[in-house]
Amino acid sequence: MIFEKLGLRHPFFRPFWRRVATVGAVCIWAALELWGGNTGWAVFAAVIAALCSYEFFVLFDAKNYGDDDG
Repeated sequence: MIFEKLGLRHPFFRPFWRRVATVGAVCIWAALELWGGNTGWAVFAAVIAALCSYEFFVLFDAKNYGDDDG
């Protein structure tokens, strides 16, 4: 699935605060691009934020975020 390809199931994202911070940062990026008049980049960032939100908060399952050791 797309989430494995994007690396969104890396153990780095297991803590809740990191998932929230990631989605927040991408939302800020989208807002700044929109404010700057860069509609294409704003849409791109908003889609990434939506994908991250879906993976991190809707599909979240702790077993998908295994250890780096293998």
